[in-house]
Amino acid sequence: LASMSAGDAKAQDAFPTRGIMPKVETQALSFVRKNPTFDGRGTVVAILDTGVDPGAIGLQTTTDGKPKVIDVVDTTGSGDLDTSAVVDGKAGDGFVEITGASGKRFKLSDKWNNPTGKWHVGVKPEFELYTKGLTRFVKKERSRKFLEAQRKKESALAHQIALAEAKESADEKADGKGRSVDDLKASLEALRDLIKSYDYPGRVFDVVVFNDGERWRCVVDTEGVADADGLVDLTGKKPMADYRHEQHYETFSAVDLMNYSVNIYDDGNLVSIVTTCGSHGTHVAGIVATHLPEEPEMNGVAPGAQIVSVKIGDMRLGSMETNTGMVRAIAAILDNKCDLVNMSYGEPTTTPNSGRFPELCAELVRNHNVIFVSSAGNAGPALTTVGAPGSTTGELIGVGAYVSPQMMEAEYAMRTAEMKEIQYTWSSRGPTANGHLGVCISAPGGAIAPVPQWTKQRNTLMNGTSMASPNACGGLALVLSGLKAEGVEYNPFSVRRAAENTARYVDTIERFAQGYGLLQVTKCFEYLKTFEKTKEAAFDYVVSVGSGAGRVASSGGRASGVYLRDFPDVKLTNALINIKPTYHRDAKNEIKQAMVQRLLIKSTEFWIDSPKCVMMHHGGRGLSVSIDPTNLDAGAHYAEVHGMDASDLSKGPVFKCPITVVVPEKKQDKVGAKYTFSAIPFKPGAIFRKYMAIPPGATWAHIAISPKGSIDTVRKFMVAALWLKPQDSYRQHEINKFVAIRTGSVEHFNMVVEPNHTLELAFAQYWSSYGVCEMDVSVTFHGVTPSPMPLLTCGAPNVYRVDITSAIGKETVEVSASLSAKETNHRPIKSVIRPLPAGRRDALPDARFVYEIVLTYSLDLAAKISKGKASFPYLNGRLYDSAYGSQMYMVFDENKRHVFTGDAWPDKLTLNKGKYTILLHVRHDNVSMLEGLKNLLMVLRTPLSKPVSLAGYRTYTGAALKQSKFSNTGLTPGSSVPVFFSAPSTPSGANPGEMLVGELSVAGEKAGSKDPNKYPIYCTVPPKAKTEKKVDDKKAPKPQKKKGGKDAKEGDSDKKEEAKKEEEEDALESAMRKAMIDCVKKIKGKEAIEKALASSHYKALQDLHGSHLKFLELQIYIAQQLKDQQKVVDAADAVIAGIASDDLAKYFGVKNNDKDKALAKKMADQRKSLVAALHAKATACMEIVKTAGTAAAPSEKKTAFEKALEEYIKWADEKKDKKAISTLQAFEKLAKGELGKALKDAMEALKAAPVDKGAFTKQKDILKSLGWSEWVKYFEEVEKVNFPKKFRCF
Repeated sequence: LASMSAGDAKAQDAFPTRGIMPKVETQALSFVRKNPTFDGRGTVVAILDTGVDPGAIGLQTTTDGKPKVIDVVDTTGSGDLDTSAVVDGKAGDGFVEITGASGKRFKLSDKWNNPTGKWHVGVKPEFELYTKGLTRFVKKERSRKFLEAQRKKESALAHQIALAEAKESADEKADGKGRSVDDLKASLEALRDLIKSYDYPGRVFDVVVFNDGERWRCVVDTEGVADADGLVDLTGKKPMADYRHEQHYETFSAVDLMNYSVNIYDDGNLVSIVTTCGSHGTHVAGIVATHLPEEPEMNGVAPGAQIVSVKIGDMRLGSMETNTGMVRAIAAILDNKCDLVNMSYGEPTTTPNSGRFPELCAELVRNHNVIFVSSAGNAGPALTTVGAPGSTTGELIGVGAYVSPQMMEAEYAMRTAEMKEIQYTWSSRGPTANGHLGVCISAPGGAIAPVPQWTKQRNTLMNGTSMASPNACGGLALVLSGLKAEGVEYNPFSVRRAAENTARYVDTIERFAQGYGLLQVTKCFEYLKTFEKTKEAAFDYVVSVGSGAGRVASSGGRASGVYLRDFPDVKLTNALINIKPTYHRDAKNEIKQAMVQRLLIKSTEFWIDSPKCVMMHHGGRGLSVSIDPTNLDAGAHYAEVHGMDASDLSKGPVFKCPITVVVPEKKQDKVGAKYTFSAIPFKPGAIFRKYMAIPPGATWAHIAISPKGSIDTVRKFMVAALWLKPQDSYRQHEINKFVAIRTGSVEHFNMVVEPNHTLELAFAQYWSSYGVCEMDVSVTFHGVTPSPMPLLTCGAPNVYRVDITSAIGKETVEVSASLSAKETNHRPIKSVIRPLPAGRRDALPDARFVYEIVLTYSLDLAAKISKGKASFPYLNGRLYDSAYGSQMYMVFDENKRHVFTGDAWPDKLTLNKGKYTILLHVRHDNVSMLEGLKNLLMVLRTPLSKPVSLAGYRTYTGAALKQSKFSNTGLTPGSSVPVFFSAPSTPSGANPGEMLVGELSVAGEKAGSKDPNKYPIYCTVPPKAKTEKKVDDKKAPKPQKKKGGKDAKEGDSDKKEEAKKEEEEDALESAMRKAMIDCVKKIKGKEAIEKALASSHYKALQDLHGSHLKFLELQIYIAQQLKDQQKVVDAADAVIAGIASDDLAKYFGVKNNDKDKALAKKMADQRKSLVAALHAKATACMEIVKTAGTAAAPSEKKTAFEKALEEYIKWADEKKDKKAISTLQAFEKLAKGELGKALKDAMEALKAAPVDKGAFTKQKDILKSLGWSEWVKYFEEVEKVNFPKKFRCF
């Protein structure tokens, strides 16, 4: 440093701020310095994301003092609550008193203007508004003090017990209050169990809504503390209006720091509490428009722009986007008159330019002049990995992610001497499946930008095309800001054309990654000014390809280019390119009619032969282009056909047609089964790409990668392999993994393939991984195919044959098959279609109304489901390419508590035994599309408790006899071997009509190569086989002899007929009796029952079956409905007396393997009836004691209860009847004043039935009796969450 000047030394020591929020690379910084008022002011940018926190640093005001975030909208519905309940207020002394939806009483300010005097009320659980991470944090923070207090209570109780034990005498109780030491110990054990199971449930916010005569307002109770009069004071709160009116937001608490705002819909009947479901959206908004005058280096690209926050990430799905959120976003964009949209979200799609949301995006751009910028995706480095909607919807601007040395230095703390500007390795590459380039432009894909306050930090580093997109969007906001200020006309297509034609192409980055290059703000602005009045500035040239587009590009929709991807397409091809000028829909016809443009046609590569010129008019023209890839080297080749304005070539192409050709490697063996590539050189960011034709018969590819020689440090690589299938998303046929390469390591990858496609292998040293190295790579194709795949039937004496063939090389057949789950089909029990309220939230352009259908499914699970799945096959697997406006389902338990949410890609769910309601929600503006869903099938997949293995056998006879199992067998190319499977037995829990599903694998593992194919097996569960009654030979009567010594056989047939007739008559009588009893049970209400009991029909039933066990059981039911407890006891005694309990005791007292199924069923039924009667009697005795008063009840009544309970426990099943037993035992202990023991029993009852509100209330009541007020309050908070009054809103 001694040789440096002072200025040089200072520069050397300065922090490289230009890389924090990159603006130099795109000319954004220099553009604003030259034009300070063109800093985004005058533009409005919609951020479709996880939501923007208006309290985040730098998001308060613009450079000209206007509010930064002008609207905050949650379009998903995850923050919605029903406020349709209306209450009247009661005037107090300077306040108005109301009762909220939770039951709390509130003081409202009498200064709040409410002309109607009507108050809408609702509730919203706190944790429905928080991210999972914030929920965990808040639970931990709020639990800490409570648990500290309870541990002190635990210590004090333990100390009390120790003292009591020391002084306890025969006639002295431990605590002086009549409680024994044993009961205190039980209290201590219960307290410890409560502490162990404590789970802070979160607050439930009461919401009050009213209309002040001008607009709707609401107040959210975030404190919940009542005064001495039991009133919660809300008079100090400022009522909130829709955010857009006053930019008013608040914070739930100092613990969570979650800011929220509100929007009120449907005339006050629905409130949306808007929070952020992640930090992503705030970060994105910060890149676009952060304004920090004290730290200008931290400013966003367009600090003068205003922001509209549109939350499309659904909190119920962990921030996953939904079609409901995205379709509603269109309305929010138009409602706020947005100039630009940034959407840093996306997923793979099966069909570019297809689906409800992409269609609406296209309308937004074409009909409403909104510029839509979106991320290309983070699924590189393989080709055709760009995502929807940004890169697969022709009207949108898809942005790739670039990183400069300055960014590497400032953001990633990297040594940059050996680093060059580059595309991030993971940045998705084009072209799209339909031939479009996919990536339009690139922008810096990393930044240190603001994040929400609840993250407890000011800003953070994030990278991705999610960050590149807002950088480009901010750059275009600068361009629009200047154009507006200078009165220059523009439209989305002229802006896009300018951005593409002026972008800086980086020679070291491939076209598929960077698109047309790095956005250059100044050049883009000057281009638009220069060519403002040219003809093509007023319209868009829409390019489509008819014949010759390639089989991938032409399937499923409009081809936007030529993509000769699969090797059968790589041949001399004539393609028909259609060019159509498309104006805004409001353009005048005379303008369209007068449109004429002379175009020169130019090809960018020698292997494209195109016409020299075309005279273009409004009707469009077709161009025939010849593509000759026959002399091209192996690899991916890109070219374009350009249309150039003959009058001014300086403006660049006015239209472009992309052409991509993928030429596979030449075969390295006879069939193209193995490829080896040695000593491939790598440096940071270097990508090795090879394309191989998948040979006939191939079913999987094995990829092996290893370093050549030694490497000094671990290298980080990305391995991607991919092949395309028409109308499948790339994700269905790819591997994409990070690997750490070390000296001597070998990495193996296996993937499923299909013949007649081209496999791409893209192997890249990660952009930030230092150093150079050499690698060896091999790709080997294998082919082992089973045919046909069996559809089995459980339990049937049948054998199924599967032939396994090797198509390519020597393979070892190793068979493994099993059934792992069952599938049951469910139809909705209810369907409701209704139009949504015609407010701004669900308004579509052109006055289109949106309808919704809600389908209700019912489940009654006899056992717990772990890692099951509920799916709707007709809808699932599609999001951006879905024809519908939404698909979401929610699962609720029998108390209406929300337990699970699923969407287009249902996740695994776990449900306990019990009853559930599943609500499926679908939307569309075409009601006929919803009509067709009224009977939509839901499939519930439930894992079997134990998989059923299916053994393979060498021969048919071996399978039939279950002998000679199939063992590993070698196959030569073209040979096959049969494997035989016998029908499996029906597993427990599987019922007739259900489908069992499983998988078959047919090849083993060798040297890292393992067949990843899992062939599906389906197995139907047949009706149960009819079992014949077996007669015990020892008990069978011996045949009698006639006179004369012959056997007496003549009367046998008559006796059989008689027995059959008797059996049929018994069955008929039983069915009639059951029907009559069921009819009685359907009668509800005391008066109706009493009327029925006096009817002649009931008397006829009594006369016919009065002594039958089922009739006696009916008497218990009737007495219970009439709530006459003594009659319940009497009826139960009648049932008990009618059952030979001694015989039952003898039968069940020993292990029974009785082959007499009829006897076994009879005894089991009688035991069930006895247990039910004993339970009814014990419960009725308990109610009798309760009615008399526990203390005042006569001793004989208490004794009767204790005896009834004792007898019930003797016969009840300890596990199945745990809840009932523990509930009765808890009352028994209460009656004796043993509160600790009663609490333990009540806890056992609730553990056995966690959704039973009665058990929950019982435990809460005992806690009150104990005086444990903190736990009572906790149970009250849990009750509000676990027992809601309504289903959660969609």
